[in-house]
Amino acid sequence: MKKVLFATTALVFSAGFAAAEVTLSGDGRMGVTYNGSDWNFSSRARVTFTLSGQTDSGLEFGGSFRADQAGDSIANNGAAYGTEGSVYVSGAFGKLEMGDVVSAPEALFGDLPEVGYTDLVTSGAGLENDIPYLTLDNNTQSALLYTYTAGAFSVAASLSDGFVDQTSVDANQAYGVAAAYTFGNYTVGLGYEDLELAAGGKMTQAELAGVATFGDTSVKAYYAVGDDLNPVDNSYGLGVSSVFGATTVMGYVQKAEFVGGADVTWYGLGAAYDLGGGASVVGGIADDDIKGSDPVADLGVKFKF
Repeated sequence: MKKVLFATTALVFSAGFAAAEVTLSGDGRMGVTYNGSDWNFSSRARVTFTLSGQTDSGLEFGGSFRADQAGDSIANNGAAYGTEGSVYVSGAFGKLEMGDVVSAPEALFGDLPEVGYTDLVTSGAGLENDIPYLTLDNNTQSALLYTYTAGAFSVAASLSDGFVDQTSVDANQAYGVAAAYTFGNYTVGLGYEDLELAAGGKMTQAELAGVATFGDTSVKAYYAVGDDLNPVDNSYGLGVSSVFGATTVMGYVQKAEFVGGADVTWYGLGAAYDLGGGASVVGGIADDDIKGSDPVADLGVKFKF
């Protein structure tokens, strides 16, 4: 159950006034993982701060960050310096978010299903279930993300200001745009990303994505084409997630073809059983076709507080 912090960490006003609050939530996990040769214990616990408020005119604002992302110095980055967590304002104009945000295509299309309670990474340490977005994908840098939805149409735009932290300026610039259209149980979308390199030149990539829902089953597919100095020539993948009562089964397969002719295929299969109250038993197995790479697996319990 989420806890609300009052007094010094939240402002609660009487009716007719704008209100702001800070809520606490968390997640945890415990279990065992197999790295291809040995079984090991794996556990963690995290606390998330979610900030929200609304002005007298109805403008919403807020932000979120995990306790471990707070940061205690410029060198340590963190939410205090804009490189972890995010803050936002939203209204009829859409939502404007700043901080450690995802790219515009990822904001609209997401990734393939997460397999395992640890989101398994194979010994090839590649993309696994992550669609290979070119910009702002799991990068720690302050950036801007804008999203807007009007009926069946959604658009997004993202931009990096080139700052890695407050002490040095990285010459890299990144931007992305995306649009999606939803009709019935189907969504299709297009995305484009551009990454300007400090050493000169640039990487570009275009993505086509689609999502279909059939009852309790969701299917996502994508195709991406790289250009200029992008090392990924093209990639494509398919993910499926289906719910059977308290059980959810998910899987994915993804292939990336690199400039020069090399290619890698990743695949994974997992399941989760809902115990109720925010707890679930989760397990999975993942592998790739890299020579000498062995399957990895895990089994454990995940918690949401």
